[in-house]
Amino acid sequence: MKTWQADFSIFIAAVLWGLSYIFANEGMVFASPALFLLIRFAVALLITFLFFGFMSMRTLKAKTWRRGLFLGSLFGGAYLLQMYAINFTTIPKASFITALVLPAVPFVSFFLLKKPITIWNMIGVALAMLGIYFLVDPDFREFTNIQAGDIIAFCSIPLWALYLNYIDVYTTEMEEDADTSKMLMLQFLGAIPVLLIVTVVFESGLILAPLHESMGKGFVWNVPDLWKFFVCIGYLSLLGSFALTFIQTAAQKYTTPVKAMIIFQFEPIIATVTSVLFYYYYLGNAEYEPGTKMFLGCVIILTAVLISELGPRRKTE
Repeated sequence: MKTWQADFSIFIAAVLWGLSYIFANEGMVFASPALFLLIRFAVALLITFLFFGFMSMRTLKAKTWRRGLFLGSLFGGAYLLQMYAINFTTIPKASFITALVLPAVPFVSFFLLKKPITIWNMIGVALAMLGIYFLVDPDFREFTNIQAGDIIAFCSIPLWALYLNYIDVYTTEMEEDADTSKMLMLQFLGAIPVLLIVTVVFESGLILAPLHESMGKGFVWNVPDLWKFFVCIGYLSLLGSFALTFIQTAAQKYTTPVKAMIIFQFEPIIATVTSVLFYYYYLGNAEYEPGTKMFLGCVIILTAVLISELGPRRKTE
């Protein structure tokens, strides 16, 4: 796979991730956060087994098992913290804080993996952060009163930064592209125990009382609308988890963590555009009314991606 093909694949993954926002938001009506993610990744794991076959796992080395399960624990933990953050703070604040993983990635990559940071990376990161600020338009006046969701969102940043850097290291060392499918299975396997433990301990009420009503609702059997849950799980499991993670795992070793993270900034653009189309224009929800800052943010993020992508090529010409 060539570099431009890997970058385009990461872009497709970002689109799938951006589209998943609506499905996740609608699906959460039926289940508490950890339980919802547990069902999502369990179905994604089943799909992975059907596509690649469980018997292929027999040839894996112990080192590959450790690496895959480690990635899965980071992967599952980061997703879970992201879901919980939204329950305890505003969506703009949670989105902006989580997006701080963008400037964290190059520094983690430098200190952990000794990979150099280029001037084009830094320009791209700075512009992308400015674009995200305009896109989500967080109200910084609310930061005078730190909420629990703000702290939870901050806690997800090192997990995402470590995941993006380690998946780059592990996939680069893969000798065959066929090993990508095995690493994919291991990531889902690693995420499921984390989600299962959190579901039993913090959401079921069997050990600890739920800290919030959204964490203790379990699964809501709203029969007339239950088909919506299956539609949401279908998209999130097949495309939002299986396809997205497979693409990222397969393409990551042909690009860099910093460039991949910058390209992933198409995700908030896709999420914003689709949420505006669905919630504002279709459902008439005034909270999603588009504004000038939103479109300005999209333009700035696109500029950041182009600079990060085309800047190094201009230097070599």
